[in-house]
Amino acid sequence: MGVSQAFEDIRPYGDHEVADVVGRLVENPSFYDVLKFVFPNWTKQQVRSKMSEISSVADFQDKISYPGMRTLIDRTTDSLTVSGLENIQRGKAYLFISNHRDIILDSATLNVLLYQNGFGTTETAIGNNLLSSNLITDLTKLNKNFVVKRNTGAREFYENSMRLSAYIRHTIIQSNNSIWIAQREGRTKDGLDKTQPGLLKMLSISCDEPLRHCFRDLHVTPVAISYEYDPCDVLKIPELKCISREEKYEKAPDEDFKSIITGLTGHKGRIHLSVGKTIDSELDTLADFPNMNDKLRILGELIDQQIFQNYKLWPSNYMALDLLENDVSNKPEYEGRDIRSFESELKNKLSESGLNTEEDYRYLLGMYANPVKNHQGVTS
Repeated sequence: MGVSQAFEDIRPYGDHEVADVVGRLVENPSFYDVLKFVFPNWTKQQVRSKMSEISSVADFQDKISYPGMRTLIDRTTDSLTVSGLENIQRGKAYLFISNHRDIILDSATLNVLLYQNGFGTTETAIGNNLLSSNLITDLTKLNKNFVVKRNTGAREFYENSMRLSAYIRHTIIQSNNSIWIAQREGRTKDGLDKTQPGLLKMLSISCDEPLRHCFRDLHVTPVAISYEYDPCDVLKIPELKCISREEKYEKAPDEDFKSIITGLTGHKGRIHLSVGKTIDSELDTLADFPNMNDKLRILGELIDQQIFQNYKLWPSNYMALDLLENDVSNKPEYEGRDIRSFESELKNKLSESGLNTEEDYRYLLGMYANPVKNHQGVTS
């Protein structure tokens, strides 16, 4: 079976498909509504003219994706900074494993920074639950997104995991293209940013070599993205409450879409993205553990350690921790912010969403406070 046939149902579009996709997009009225969101002054004729210049995936990213996302970031943030680019090399493929706070923006921010610093952009994992229309499917697959199939039966789950694992290995090793994937299924709701062992198991199942060799081939590189404010913070509280009560959380039909729009358009303050060091020689320690679960746990800890250490802590994180622990004072980490004003802002935000209990307040504080605890745990 050829490569394209083996991964036909999950791979992004290739350059040979771009003309057909562009043709579908320019005939879809909703496409113009999407572009109005980031390019409000473009006329329909200007959009058609821009799209007529696109004959490859790289063209689409250069003319549409990058300027659109850069505009959106500039509009909704106070600043975007990056560190750790010296840890990666141009022309080399990596598996970027990132903490996951925002459905779209986490990977998009990495790609914006890679693009403007002369690196190739990544292929990006996206759950099939988010592909709710032909328009969204076309836009995401044209923008180098590959599909992660979710909510399947046990047999399908294993087959899909095997195919996904093989696709990731093929993309990095044979095609020399980098990949972004979240450290867990679904966004982190509580700010703890822990890598799921199941993700690491999926990445390994298509490889017959010892685990350390399997992951060395993938050039695993942790990424930490830090938002000063999470526009979706209060939206995450109902799910956290269900989890704490061991109840099943049922999403509303439009919940993911609402989170995507809120995350993209809401004010985020400052964003910092840190590219960690590729995990290489540390993988040799996995040979000391005969049990596969222990190997996966240790590997997860290696990834988490870098994410915790490289996470940029903002005044919102420090103030939330002090409010949570009733240690209210004036500290240099607040950068001149008044902690009582911050407290009022959080409570007003909760009240506007109908979340008025002490439990709600403590969940919100925990989202911002936990990264400080994580950081202290690996640096103290």
